[in-house]
Amino acid sequence: MSKLYKKSGVDVIKTDKLIGQALKFIKSSHNDKVLGNKLGFSAEYKVSKDITLCATTDGVGTKAILAAELNEYKGIGQDLVGMCSNDLLCNKAKPLFFLDYFACNSVNSKQYTRILKSITSACKKIDCSLIGGETAEMPSLYRGNHFDIAGFLIGIKGKHKILKISKGDLIFGIKSNGFHSNGYSLIRDIIKKNKINIKRAIFNKKKLSYILMKPTRLYHQLISNNDLKYIKTLSHITGGGIYSNFKRSIPIGTKFDLNIKSLPREYDFIKDNINITDIELMEIFNCGIGMIIIIDRKYYNRFIKRNLFNLIGEIT
Repeated sequence: MSKLYKKSGVDVIKTDKLIGQALKFIKSSHNDKVLGNKLGFSAEYKVSKDITLCATTDGVGTKAILAAELNEYKGIGQDLVGMCSNDLLCNKAKPLFFLDYFACNSVNSKQYTRILKSITSACKKIDCSLIGGETAEMPSLYRGNHFDIAGFLIGIKGKHKILKISKGDLIFGIKSNGFHSNGYSLIRDIIKKNKINIKRAIFNKKKLSYILMKPTRLYHQLISNNDLKYIKTLSHITGGGIYSNFKRSIPIGTKFDLNIKSLPREYDFIKDNINITDIELMEIFNCGIGMIIIIDRKYYNRFIKRNLFNLIGEIT
């Protein structure tokens, strides 16, 4: 395992312990309407017998630094919305409204407008309203055109029949749109240590900057409310990779087989510049799969013919 990988990897045990300690005082603020965050994707709050609100918040990580260095903001707002909305989808919720937080050195009208347009465009794609936000100028914290963004999304879901996971159920992976918004600390380390000119570099006959800045796929566009009746669980593949995120969506001890036959071509860029195994890559990146769903095998034909959907395993 490379030193570079170790530096960028998530210390899961330490993080879980910290969250466990924090929950002791966080839960003191809860009332009986709080249903919690059982899946670790979005939290639920019961409004009535039939209606539950779901809430999630996220950012885009150090992809924001790359966006500032490239002066490329066309897709970064979709990254922000996607990181939140894809988590919301795992709780089978429909997006209602979104709020954003933008922090910078000093507001640059072009930068600010492009980012806000990207957020708005993504919200419209999933029938969600951008209803508010906050802009903060902090020159003591941010330098030049560097910035950070965060999103807050509220969704709603009605009653869903709980579908029990059983032996023989099928596992489908839905393709990602590149790296989405994870692993960019490692990617930026590779660029820096190998002295890669990110604005001029070409990989697989495409600009490397184009590959790295492709926005997060919005999975509400691919999975309808009607589809959710047939899907047992969903897991959004983000930081921590395929296995750790998938395991969050299934009962502890559930056995399964996953067969990821090959990684997309863009991962050759990582492997060409650092000593790292496929297993290690799967602990950091989505490796070409942005969402994983589990279905009863009798619904195989409903999903297999769809573009971007692939059978990648089963519950054993």
